[in-house]
Amino acid sequence: MRAGSRRARSPGSTRCGRLRGVVIAGLGALLLTLGGCAGAGYRHASRLDDRADLDPNNQQQAAPAPVGTTAQQFEFLEIYQEGRTPGFFPIDGIAGLAYANDGTLIVCDEQAGRVIARDARDGSWYEFDNPGYRPYRPVGVQVDGFAVFVLDLGGRMLLRFDLNGVYQNRLLDFERLDPAYNTVPSSFAIDFDGRLAVTDVGEQGVLLLDSFLNLTARNGVPGSHREQFDDPSGVVFLPDGGFLVTDRGNRRLQQFGRRGYFVAEIGGEFDLDNPFITPQGVGCDRFGNVFVADPAAGVVHVLDRRLAPAAAVGPDQGLAGTLEAPIDVALGPDNLLAVADRGRAAILVYRVWYE
Repeated sequence: MRAGSRRARSPGSTRCGRLRGVVIAGLGALLLTLGGCAGAGYRHASRLDDRADLDPNNQQQAAPAPVGTTAQQFEFLEIYQEGRTPGFFPIDGIAGLAYANDGTLIVCDEQAGRVIARDARDGSWYEFDNPGYRPYRPVGVQVDGFAVFVLDLGGRMLLRFDLNGVYQNRLLDFERLDPAYNTVPSSFAIDFDGRLAVTDVGEQGVLLLDSFLNLTARNGVPGSHREQFDDPSGVVFLPDGGFLVTDRGNRRLQQFGRRGYFVAEIGGEFDLDNPFITPQGVGCDRFGNVFVADPAAGVVHVLDRRLAPAAAVGPDQGLAGTLEAPIDVALGPDNLLAVADRGRAAILVYRVWYE
């Protein structure tokens, strides 16, 4: 169309055209603004992910925690101990413990070679099946849905039971997982998507396995530098999919991203404010607070979701609620915290109060 024909319009059509132009321009600006905001948010999130996994020296501080999500106070509720608790099994070498979703508490007795549980419905105690081989040294337990997974240090196996304690099968043989390495599992954790993280005191490292139990990463060698370990004793997944490892001999925690890249060190020999002496078992609640059992210190250290010291469990709990040598923790429903105390050969239960 020629230029002249475009100018040959009525005044009404000209006003309508201008109005349409204004509307279209306004809609275009709005779409560009919304698109820019969405794109900027997406790129920002991607950069944070990259920094967390690929550039650990350029970390971003977490946003302030909402009110009522930081563990601050602890109320001692009860103790399960031989001579005090009816129907309780004597425990010779208390080890790892875990809560099921219904509140059932499951406890490993490493020395006696058995797993016991307290039924949440009636408070009765029962014993899990014995897998039928020796030596059987259950040291860690995790619950995933209706399955209970028990780490057997004696056979270097990961075993599966149901919630009633009925033995199902040998799920994983660590000696056959990677024959080139002397894998000696000491603890493990299960993520929401079924991934496994396993601490290895044989090779002084940590293993990552996918939901099909395929080995995807092996991190760590003996030593005291970052990504090196001296007696890795506990591991837990964080809400963002990363994980923490208690590096007992080096008096610290090491944080890794979801893909297994090093992120940060918490504590350590050169940290003047280091609260850890022998960090061992570790747990994490739904808000990201971390609970670290420290047998030499006689407390459970509590870190907020930024992994800064927030409180401690053990002091100011009275004689009945005092810890001697806590080695593992479990977070349960109704804000319950169970602590396995090898010094007292008992399980102490607290309620966590958040501020």
